[in-house]
Amino acid sequence: MMFGSRAILRLWLPLGLLAALVLPGCRPNPLQRVPITVASAVSPEQLVLGKVTVLALSAAGYRVNDKTGMGEPWLVRAALETGTVDLCWDYTGDAWLVYLQHDLRIADPGAVYATVRAEDARNQLSWLAMTPYTHTLALAMRADLAGKHQIAQLSDLAGYIKQVNPDISLCVPEKLYESVQGIRGLERLYGMRFNRERAHFMSSQDGYRALVDGTCDCVLGFSSDPEARGAQVRMLADDRGFFQASNLAPVLRTPILEELPSLEPTLAEISRLLTPEVINDFQRQVTENGRKPEVVARGFLMRHGMLKRGWGAPTPAMTTGEQQEE
Repeated sequence: MMFGSRAILRLWLPLGLLAALVLPGCRPNPLQRVPITVASAVSPEQLVLGKVTVLALSAAGYRVNDKTGMGEPWLVRAALETGTVDLCWDYTGDAWLVYLQHDLRIADPGAVYATVRAEDARNQLSWLAMTPYTHTLALAMRADLAGKHQIAQLSDLAGYIKQVNPDISLCVPEKLYESVQGIRGLERLYGMRFNRERAHFMSSQDGYRALVDGTCDCVLGFSSDPEARGAQVRMLADDRGFFQASNLAPVLRTPILEELPSLEPTLAEISRLLTPEVINDFQRQVTENGRKPEVVARGFLMRHGMLKRGWGAPTPAMTTGEQQEE
């Protein structure tokens, strides 16, 4: 029995398609179907977080577009809302107060996370597992002064100002002195009043130095400040829940999550590792040691077994020096 060329072609085409579907090496990778655009702001912390995400997802087999270092946080958020980017790391407190424009502060981290997650779901944005890293305003005091007068929380400080020393000195960024989210709001809730003549306006970092050298008794900073962990500094507990809680978490466009649900456990594993010590180390390596964010990110992922040593080719942005440093 003889077959013409057209008959043979009709016979082999279905067999070829079947082989492509059956043979493992020919199956399309489902992780490659949807490219994920990862963005970040321009701070050292954000740049390293962005590179951690790009490298980890690439190593896991996803198609990734790198848009790290896009600009200020509000610009990244706007791009996320319009679908220009798909994934970034952000703070629940910033989302609540700035992006979602609420005035009521929420001091409980779990409550603000749940509330932001529910409200942003209407924006087709999914907040995934939050990290242990918090970034909230906090008031610190000289440890020797706090210990001498048994001041452990803000209510104790309010009593000390009223009954012992109404002229306690304060170092504070000027914009936070008159702010209802800063000193003025704090005074109102706790029933205390700082003497403006004893206020020194400066950055939080300068404020910690002034605290240590005795220029100031108190400083308004952030819970995440590395300086707040010094032996000469005591961070006072916010026992009435004034300061807005804010935890770092990955935010992903919901359509991407629905297409690639495996992203959630992958990002949750990264979130679990991002402790305050880790984030502070990211910042220190970039700002003090001058290391490139991608190099810091690679080192972090390798230490935790999420990126095999020697994986992948260096990106075009990496210099020979960076490869040697790694």
